[in-house]
Amino acid sequence: MPDFSMTNRTEAGGDVAVILTPDEKGLKKVFGIPAIRRIALLCSRNGFKDIHVVGLTDPFRPILSDLVDPERFHAARDRESMDEIASVIRRSFADAKKVFVTKAGLVVDKMNFLKLTGMRGKNISYMEAGGTGEGMFLCSSQNLAPVLKHLWSPGDCPEILKDAQLVKGSSGLPCALGGDGRDKGAESKLVDAIVAQTKDTDGFFSRHISRHISLLMSTRLALTPIRPNHVTLFGAGTGLLGALFLAQGGYLNQLIGSLLFLLCIIVDGVDGELARLKLQESAFGHKLDIITDNIVHFAIFSGLGWGYYNQTGASAYLYLLLALLGGFILSGAVVYYRILRQPSEGLRPGRLTRFLTLMSNRDFAYLMVLLAVFGRLDWFLIGAAAGSYIFAAVLWVATCNKAGISPAMQAGSEADIP
Repeated sequence: MPDFSMTNRTEAGGDVAVILTPDEKGLKKVFGIPAIRRIALLCSRNGFKDIHVVGLTDPFRPILSDLVDPERFHAARDRESMDEIASVIRRSFADAKKVFVTKAGLVVDKMNFLKLTGMRGKNISYMEAGGTGEGMFLCSSQNLAPVLKHLWSPGDCPEILKDAQLVKGSSGLPCALGGDGRDKGAESKLVDAIVAQTKDTDGFFSRHISRHISLLMSTRLALTPIRPNHVTLFGAGTGLLGALFLAQGGYLNQLIGSLLFLLCIIVDGVDGELARLKLQESAFGHKLDIITDNIVHFAIFSGLGWGYYNQTGASAYLYLLLALLGGFILSGAVVYYRILRQPSEGLRPGRLTRFLTLMSNRDFAYLMVLLAVFGRLDWFLIGAAAGSYIFAAVLWVATCNKAGISPAMQAGSEADIP
Protein backbone atom coordinates (compact mmCIF):
# COMPACT_ATOMS: atom_id res chain seq x y z
CA MET A 1 0.00 0.00 0.00
CA PRO A 2 1.20 3.56 -0.69
CA ASP A 3 2.53 5.56 2.23
CA PHE A 4 0.40 8.70 2.48
CA SER A 5 1.80 9.93 5.78
CA MET A 6 3.33 13.15 4.42
CA THR A 7 1.90 16.12 6.28
CA ASN A 8 4.41 18.99 6.19
CA ARG A 9 3.79 21.84 3.79
CA THR A 10 6.39 23.56 1.65
CA GLU A 11 6.66 27.33 1.83
CA ALA A 12 5.11 29.14 -1.13
CA GLY A 13 7.51 29.99 -3.91
CA GLY A 14 9.85 26.99 -3.69
CA ASP A 15 10.26 24.40 -6.43
CA VAL A 16 9.31 20.75 -6.01
CA ALA A 17 10.97 17.65 -7.47
CA VAL A 18 9.52 14.15 -7.70
CA ILE A 19 11.81 11.20 -8.42
CA LEU A 20 10.15 7.94 -9.47
CA THR A 21 11.69 4.67 -8.30
CA PRO A 22 9.69 1.82 -9.90
CA ASP A 23 12.84 -0.31 -9.79
CA GLU A 24 16.35 -0.23 -8.34
CA LYS A 25 18.12 1.27 -11.36
CA GLY A 26 18.64 4.44 -9.37
CA LEU A 27 21.13 2.54 -7.21
CA LYS A 28 23.54 2.17 -10.13
CA LYS A 29 26.61 4.31 -9.67
CA VAL A 30 27.82 6.83 -12.23
CA PHE A 31 31.36 7.96 -11.44
CA GLY A 32 30.95 6.50 -7.98
CA ILE A 33 27.64 8.23 -7.16
CA PRO A 34 24.24 6.46 -7.25
CA ALA A 35 22.12 7.84 -10.10
CA ILE A 36 19.27 8.86 -7.78
CA ARG A 37 21.65 10.84 -5.59
CA ARG A 38 23.05 12.63 -8.62
CA ILE A 39 19.52 13.76 -9.54
CA ALA A 40 18.68 14.75 -5.98
CA LEU A 41 21.90 16.79 -5.71
CA LEU A 42 21.14 18.63 -8.96
CA CYS A 43 17.65 19.40 -7.65
CA SER A 44 18.69 20.57 -4.19
CA ARG A 45 21.51 22.77 -5.50
CA ASN A 46 19.37 24.44 -8.15
CA GLY A 47 16.25 25.57 -6.31
CA PHE A 48 14.31 22.31 -5.86
CA LYS A 49 14.55 22.06 -2.10
CA ASP A 50 11.44 19.92 -1.60
CA ILE A 51 12.20 16.48 -3.05
CA HIS A 52 9.76 13.54 -3.06
CA VAL A 53 10.60 9.90 -3.85
CA VAL A 54 7.79 7.73 -5.20
CA GLY A 55 7.94 3.94 -5.64
CA LEU A 56 10.42 1.62 -3.95
CA THR A 57 11.61 3.57 -0.95
CA ASP A 58 13.60 1.39 1.46
CA PRO A 59 16.69 0.92 -0.78
CA PHE A 60 16.95 4.68 -1.33
CA ARG A 61 16.42 6.08 2.18
CA PRO A 62 20.05 5.67 3.34
CA ILE A 63 21.37 7.23 0.12
CA LEU A 64 19.13 10.31 0.37
CA SER A 65 18.86 10.76 4.14
CA ASP A 66 20.59 14.16 4.01
CA LEU A 67 18.60 15.42 1.02
CA VAL A 68 15.05 14.10 1.42
CA ASP A 69 12.85 14.37 4.53
CA PRO A 70 11.55 11.00 5.79
CA GLU A 71 7.91 12.01 5.13
CA ARG A 72 8.77 12.74 1.49
CA PHE A 73 9.20 9.03 0.69
CA HIS A 74 5.97 7.56 -0.75
CA ALA A 75 5.91 3.78 -1.18
CA ALA A 76 4.09 2.60 -4.34
CA ARG A 77 4.05 -0.58 -6.43
CA ASP A 78 1.89 0.30 -9.45
CA ARG A 79 0.69 3.20 -11.60
CA GLU A 80 -2.85 3.02 -10.19
CA SER A 81 -1.63 4.66 -6.98
CA MET A 82 -0.21 7.69 -8.82
CA ASP A 83 -3.47 9.70 -8.64
CA GLU A 84 -3.65 9.50 -4.86
CA ILE A 85 0.08 10.13 -4.38
CA ALA A 86 -0.07 13.14 -6.72
CA SER A 87 -2.98 14.49 -4.68
CA VAL A 88 -1.00 14.17 -1.46
CA ILE A 89 2.08 15.82 -2.96
CA ARG A 90 -0.01 18.67 -4.41
CA ARG A 91 -1.41 19.44 -0.97
CA SER A 92 2.15 20.20 0.20
CA PHE A 93 2.62 23.21 -2.07
CA ALA A 94 0.79 26.02 -3.85
CA ASP A 95 -1.01 25.18 -7.12
CA ALA A 96 1.03 27.73 -9.08
CA LYS A 97 4.29 25.87 -8.59
CA LYS A 98 6.21 24.03 -11.28
CA VAL A 99 7.18 20.45 -10.55
CA PHE A 100 10.23 18.60 -11.87
CA VAL A 101 9.58 14.89 -12.42
CA THR A 102 11.94 12.16 -13.55
CA LYS A 103 12.94 8.54 -12.98
CA ALA A 104 15.80 7.63 -10.68
CA GLY A 105 17.60 5.58 -13.33
CA LEU A 106 18.39 8.62 -15.45
CA VAL A 107 21.65 10.49 -16.01
CA VAL A 108 21.78 14.19 -16.85
CA ASP A 109 24.29 17.00 -16.54
CA LYS A 110 23.74 20.39 -14.94
CA MET A 111 23.44 22.33 -18.21
CA ASN A 112 20.62 20.18 -19.59
CA PHE A 113 18.92 20.14 -16.20
CA LEU A 114 18.94 23.95 -16.06
CA LYS A 115 17.83 24.21 -19.67
CA LEU A 116 14.66 22.24 -18.93
CA THR A 117 13.87 23.65 -15.50
CA GLY A 118 14.29 27.18 -16.82
CA MET A 119 11.43 26.75 -19.30
CA ARG A 120 8.28 28.79 -18.80
CA GLY A 121 4.96 29.24 -20.57
CA LYS A 122 3.84 25.62 -21.08
CA ASN A 123 1.96 23.42 -18.63
CA ILE A 124 4.28 20.56 -19.56
CA SER A 125 7.83 20.71 -20.91
CA TYR A 126 9.97 17.62 -21.31
CA MET A 127 13.39 16.44 -22.43
CA GLU A 128 13.47 12.95 -23.86
CA ALA A 129 16.01 10.26 -23.05
CA GLY A 130 16.95 8.65 -26.34
CA GLY A 131 13.59 9.17 -28.07
CA THR A 132 11.84 6.71 -25.77
CA GLY A 133 9.15 9.02 -24.40
CA GLU A 134 10.90 8.76 -21.04
CA GLY A 135 13.02 11.53 -19.67
CA MET A 136 12.63 14.62 -17.50
CA PHE A 137 9.42 16.63 -17.17
CA LEU A 138 8.59 20.09 -15.87
CA CYS A 139 4.86 20.38 -15.28
CA SER A 140 2.17 22.25 -13.40
CA SER A 141 0.72 20.67 -10.28
CA GLN A 142 -2.51 19.87 -12.15
CA ASN A 143 -0.56 17.67 -14.57
CA LEU A 144 1.46 15.85 -11.96
CA ALA A 145 -0.68 12.67 -11.90
CA PRO A 146 -0.64 12.00 -15.68
CA VAL A 147 3.12 12.72 -15.83
CA LEU A 148 3.74 10.25 -13.02
CA LYS A 149 1.63 7.64 -14.80
CA HIS A 150 3.41 8.22 -18.08
CA LEU A 151 6.86 7.82 -16.55
CA TRP A 152 5.81 4.81 -14.47
CA SER A 153 4.55 2.98 -17.57
CA PRO A 154 5.91 4.70 -20.70
CA GLY A 155 3.49 4.50 -23.61
CA ASP A 156 0.33 4.15 -21.51
CA CYS A 157 -0.37 7.90 -21.62
CA PRO A 158 0.92 9.08 -25.03
CA GLU A 159 -1.66 11.87 -25.14
CA ILE A 160 0.29 13.74 -22.47
CA LEU A 161 3.00 14.56 -25.02
CA LYS A 162 0.67 16.06 -27.65
CA ASP A 163 0.58 19.57 -26.23
CA ALA A 164 3.82 19.33 -24.30
CA GLN A 165 6.85 21.40 -25.22
CA LEU A 166 9.80 19.26 -26.30
CA VAL A 167 13.14 20.65 -25.14
CA LYS A 168 16.12 19.23 -27.01
CA GLY A 169 18.95 17.91 -24.89
CA SER A 170 22.62 17.95 -25.85
CA SER A 171 25.57 15.55 -25.74
CA GLY A 172 23.20 12.57 -25.72
CA LEU A 173 21.76 13.57 -22.35
CA PRO A 174 19.59 12.80 -20.54
CA CYS A 175 20.02 9.06 -20.96
CA ALA A 176 18.51 6.07 -19.20
CA LEU A 177 20.76 3.61 -17.40
CA GLY A 178 20.59 0.07 -18.66
CA GLY A 179 22.12 -3.35 -18.14
CA ASP A 180 24.13 -4.54 -15.18
CA GLY A 181 27.31 -3.17 -13.72
CA ARG A 182 28.97 0.13 -14.53
CA ASP A 183 27.35 2.06 -17.39
CA LYS A 184 30.37 3.44 -19.24
CA GLY A 185 28.13 4.81 -21.99
CA ALA A 186 26.38 7.17 -19.58
CA GLU A 187 29.71 8.24 -18.10
CA SER A 188 31.05 8.92 -21.58
CA LYS A 189 28.11 11.20 -22.31
CA LEU A 190 28.78 13.20 -19.15
CA VAL A 191 32.36 13.65 -20.36
CA ASP A 192 31.08 14.75 -23.78
CA ALA A 193 28.92 17.35 -22.02
CA ILE A 194 32.01 18.83 -20.35
CA VAL A 195 33.79 19.04 -23.69
CA ALA A 196 30.78 20.77 -25.26
CA GLN A 197 30.61 23.31 -22.44
CA THR A 198 34.28 24.27 -22.70
CA LYS A 199 34.94 24.18 -26.45
CA ASP A 200 34.13 27.88 -26.94
CA THR A 201 36.48 29.08 -24.19
CA ASP A 202 39.34 26.60 -24.57
CA GLY A 203 42.31 27.71 -26.63
CA PHE A 204 43.57 25.61 -29.53
CA PHE A 205 46.12 23.65 -27.51
CA SER A 206 43.80 23.34 -24.52
CA ARG A 207 41.07 21.90 -26.71
CA HIS A 208 43.25 19.49 -28.69
CA ILE A 209 45.86 18.48 -26.10
CA SER A 210 45.25 19.59 -22.50
CA ARG A 211 41.57 18.67 -22.39
CA HIS A 212 42.24 15.12 -23.62
CA ILE A 213 44.90 14.58 -20.97
CA SER A 214 42.91 16.19 -18.16
CA LEU A 215 39.78 14.17 -18.96
CA LEU A 216 41.83 10.98 -18.98
CA MET A 217 42.97 11.88 -15.46
CA SER A 218 39.65 13.17 -14.12
CA THR A 219 37.59 10.17 -15.28
CA ARG A 220 39.90 7.90 -13.33
CA LEU A 221 40.10 10.11 -10.27
CA ALA A 222 36.29 10.26 -10.23
CA LEU A 223 36.31 6.62 -9.15
CA THR A 224 38.50 7.39 -6.13
CA PRO A 225 37.91 9.32 -2.86
CA ILE A 226 40.08 12.21 -4.15
CA ARG A 227 38.22 15.52 -4.15
CA PRO A 228 38.60 18.47 -6.56
CA ASN A 229 40.22 20.67 -3.91
CA HIS A 230 42.95 18.05 -3.43
CA VAL A 231 43.69 18.31 -7.15
CA THR A 232 43.67 22.12 -6.98
CA LEU A 233 46.30 22.12 -4.24
CA PHE A 234 48.42 19.51 -6.06
CA GLY A 235 48.32 21.60 -9.24
CA ALA A 236 49.28 24.74 -7.32
CA GLY A 237 52.21 22.91 -5.72
CA THR A 238 53.38 21.77 -9.16
CA GLY A 239 53.23 25.33 -10.47
CA LEU A 240 55.16 26.72 -7.49
CA LEU A 241 57.80 24.05 -7.96
CA GLY A 242 58.08 25.16 -11.58
CA ALA A 243 58.54 28.77 -10.43
CA LEU A 244 61.36 27.64 -8.13
CA PHE A 245 63.19 26.03 -11.05
CA LEU A 246 62.70 29.13 -13.20
CA ALA A 247 64.14 31.32 -10.45
CA GLN A 248 67.43 29.37 -10.58
CA GLY A 249 68.12 30.44 -14.14
CA GLY A 250 69.94 28.39 -16.76
CA TYR A 251 68.69 26.38 -19.74
CA LEU A 252 67.83 23.12 -17.97
CA ASN A 253 66.11 24.81 -15.02
CA GLN A 254 64.03 26.95 -17.37
CA LEU A 255 62.99 23.94 -19.42
CA ILE A 256 62.01 21.90 -16.33
CA GLY A 257 60.19 24.90 -14.83
CA SER A 258 58.22 25.47 -18.05
CA LEU A 259 57.24 21.78 -18.25
CA LEU A 260 56.10 21.81 -14.61
CA PHE A 261 54.01 24.91 -15.29
CA LEU A 262 52.44 23.18 -18.30
CA LEU A 263 51.59 20.21 -16.08
CA CYS A 264 50.05 22.66 -13.59
CA ILE A 265 47.87 24.08 -16.37
CA ILE A 266 46.67 20.61 -17.38
CA VAL A 267 45.94 19.64 -13.77
CA ASP A 268 44.02 22.90 -13.37
CA GLY A 269 41.51 21.48 -15.84
CA VAL A 270 41.22 18.26 -13.88
CA ASP A 271 39.81 19.82 -10.70
CA GLY A 272 36.93 21.49 -12.53
CA GLU A 273 36.11 18.37 -14.52
CA LEU A 274 36.23 16.24 -11.38
CA ALA A 275 33.94 18.68 -9.56
CA ARG A 276 31.34 18.38 -12.33
CA LEU A 277 31.63 14.62 -12.74
CA LYS A 278 31.23 14.04 -8.98
CA LEU A 279 28.85 16.97 -8.39
CA GLN A 280 31.22 18.49 -5.85
CA GLU A 281 31.11 22.12 -6.97
CA SER A 282 31.26 24.70 -4.21
CA ALA A 283 31.80 28.43 -3.80
CA PHE A 284 34.84 27.72 -1.61
CA GLY A 285 36.40 25.53 -4.29
CA HIS A 286 35.83 28.18 -6.94
CA LYS A 287 37.55 30.82 -4.81
CA LEU A 288 40.38 28.43 -3.93
CA ASP A 289 40.95 27.79 -7.63
CA ILE A 290 41.07 31.51 -8.47
CA ILE A 291 43.41 32.30 -5.57
CA THR A 292 45.84 29.47 -6.34
CA ASP A 293 45.82 30.34 -10.06
CA ASN A 294 46.86 33.91 -9.32
CA ILE A 295 49.50 32.84 -6.80
CA VAL A 296 51.02 30.44 -9.34
CA HIS A 297 50.99 33.05 -12.13
CA PHE A 298 52.63 35.61 -9.84
CA ALA A 299 55.27 33.07 -8.82
CA ILE A 300 55.96 31.92 -12.40
CA PHE A 301 56.44 35.45 -13.73
CA SER A 302 58.54 36.44 -10.71
CA GLY A 303 60.64 33.30 -10.97
CA LEU A 304 61.24 33.84 -14.67
CA GLY A 305 62.41 37.45 -14.23
CA TRP A 306 64.53 36.66 -11.17
CA GLY A 307 66.05 33.67 -12.94
CA TYR A 308 67.28 35.80 -15.83
CA TYR A 309 68.68 38.31 -13.35
CA ASN A 310 70.53 35.49 -11.55
CA GLN A 311 71.78 34.14 -14.85
CA THR A 312 72.96 37.41 -16.39
CA GLY A 313 73.24 39.94 -13.55
CA ALA A 314 71.53 42.50 -15.82
CA SER A 315 69.32 44.89 -13.85
CA ALA A 316 67.15 45.36 -16.95
CA TYR A 317 65.48 42.05 -16.11
CA LEU A 318 64.49 43.39 -12.69
CA TYR A 319 62.87 46.42 -14.32
CA LEU A 320 61.13 44.17 -16.81
CA LEU A 321 59.89 42.00 -13.94
CA LEU A 322 58.53 45.04 -12.12
CA ALA A 323 56.74 46.15 -15.29
CA LEU A 324 55.24 42.69 -15.72
CA LEU A 325 54.03 42.49 -12.13
CA GLY A 326 52.55 45.97 -12.45
CA GLY A 327 50.59 44.90 -15.52
CA PHE A 328 49.54 41.72 -13.74
CA ILE A 329 48.19 43.70 -10.77
CA LEU A 330 46.51 46.24 -13.08
CA SER A 331 44.77 43.48 -15.05
CA GLY A 332 43.55 41.87 -11.84
CA ALA A 333 42.19 45.20 -10.61
CA VAL A 334 40.32 45.80 -13.87
CA VAL A 335 38.81 42.30 -13.79
CA TYR A 336 37.71 42.85 -10.19
CA TYR A 337 36.20 46.31 -10.61
CA ARG A 338 34.73 45.93 -14.10
CA ILE A 339 33.48 42.32 -13.93
CA LEU A 340 33.53 40.61 -10.54
CA ARG A 341 31.98 43.56 -8.67
CA GLN A 342 29.32 44.12 -11.33
CA PRO A 343 26.05 42.29 -12.00
CA SER A 344 25.71 40.40 -15.28
CA GLU A 345 26.66 43.41 -17.37
CA GLY A 346 29.70 44.09 -19.49
CA LEU A 347 30.62 42.38 -22.75
CA ARG A 348 28.46 41.35 -25.66
CA PRO A 349 29.57 38.22 -27.46
CA GLY A 350 31.61 39.33 -30.44
CA ARG A 351 35.12 40.19 -31.51
CA LEU A 352 36.08 41.84 -28.23
CA THR A 353 34.87 38.88 -26.21
CA ARG A 354 36.76 36.47 -28.42
CA PHE A 355 39.86 38.65 -28.20
CA LEU A 356 39.71 38.77 -24.40
CA THR A 357 39.14 35.03 -24.23
CA LEU A 358 42.20 34.53 -26.43
CA MET A 359 44.26 36.86 -24.23
CA SER A 360 43.19 35.17 -21.00
CA ASN A 361 43.34 31.49 -21.98
CA ARG A 362 46.37 29.57 -20.81
CA ASP A 363 47.72 28.22 -24.07
CA PHE A 364 50.71 30.47 -23.36
CA ALA A 365 52.12 27.60 -21.27
CA TYR A 366 52.83 25.75 -24.53
CA LEU A 367 54.56 28.84 -25.90
CA MET A 368 56.70 28.95 -22.75
CA VAL A 369 57.83 25.36 -23.29
CA LEU A 370 58.62 26.04 -26.95
CA LEU A 371 60.65 29.16 -26.12
CA ALA A 372 62.40 27.30 -23.30
CA VAL A 373 63.47 24.60 -25.77
CA PHE A 374 65.15 27.30 -27.90
CA GLY A 375 66.48 29.18 -24.88
CA ARG A 376 64.42 32.31 -25.60
CA LEU A 377 62.14 32.65 -22.57
CA ASP A 378 63.23 36.29 -22.35
CA TRP A 379 60.98 36.89 -25.37
CA PHE A 380 58.06 35.59 -23.36
CA LEU A 381 58.94 37.89 -20.48
CA ILE A 382 58.91 40.93 -22.77
CA GLY A 383 55.68 39.90 -24.54
CA ALA A 384 53.89 39.12 -21.27
CA ALA A 385 54.85 42.52 -19.80
CA ALA A 386 53.42 44.39 -22.79
CA GLY A 387 50.42 42.08 -23.15
CA SER A 388 49.28 42.56 -19.55
CA TYR A 389 48.79 46.30 -20.11
CA ILE A 390 47.06 45.75 -23.46
CA PHE A 391 44.71 43.27 -21.84
CA ALA A 392 43.84 45.68 -19.01
CA ALA A 393 43.23 48.57 -21.42
CA VAL A 394 41.04 46.60 -23.83
CA LEU A 395 39.02 45.08 -21.00
CA TRP A 396 38.43 48.50 -19.44
CA VAL A 397 37.19 49.98 -22.72
CA ALA A 398 35.09 46.94 -23.58
CA THR A 399 33.28 46.96 -20.24
CA CYS A 400 32.32 50.62 -20.42
CA ASN A 401 29.07 49.65 -22.22
CA LYS A 402 25.99 48.07 -20.66
CA ALA A 403 25.84 44.85 -22.64
CA GLY A 404 25.68 41.46 -20.92
CA ILE A 405 28.82 39.55 -20.04
CA SER A 406 29.20 36.16 -21.63
CA PRO A 407 28.06 33.51 -19.12
CA ALA A 408 31.36 31.66 -19.65
CA MET A 409 33.19 34.60 -18.06
CA GLN A 410 31.16 34.38 -14.86
CA ALA A 411 30.62 30.64 -14.45
CA GLY A 412 31.59 29.39 -10.99
CA SER A 413 32.22 25.88 -9.72
CA GLU A 414 34.24 24.17 -7.06
CA ALA A 415 37.23 24.40 -9.35
CA ASP A 416 36.90 26.57 -12.41
CA ILE A 417 37.39 24.78 -15.74
CA PRO A 418 39.84 26.99 -17.64
